[in-house]
Amino acid sequence: MTGQGSAIETIIKDYIESKDRSHRCTRKRNDQEKEYNKLLTIYSGEVKNYTLEQADKIYLAYQDMIISGEEASLAESNFLEAEKKLNELGAILFDATINAEIDLIDGHGTASIRKPVTVAYFNGQVVVS
Repeated sequence: MTGQGSAIETIIKDYIESKDRSHRCTRKRNDQEKEYNKLLTIYSGEVKNYTLEQADKIYLAYQDMIISGEEASLAESNFLEAEKKLNELGAILFDATINAEIDLIDGHGTASIRKPVTVAYFNGQVVVS
């Protein structure tokens, strides 16, 4: 199945891309949290007395961490919805295997690449490779 714009291709593509985005956003959120904690550790002594520049860096790191957390939550929600659709597809096709070539956006979001994809269903579980 290689139909451009087919419904099944869209479901598979949404699943793969939302899974990748969820992983990237979660990693970014974790990195932002580490940066925030690092700044607190570096600038904190027994007396929490910050310079304006230090307080600003901590504040900006905190804001970045919150924004990354919200993006990660949204990405996870989108992934779970895409996974639900993929599982519904498996039920409709009676746990079949789908082989396809799908156009996917690369990790940088700049180019489209065509990849062979196998979607296999086993006992209600989906495996995408």
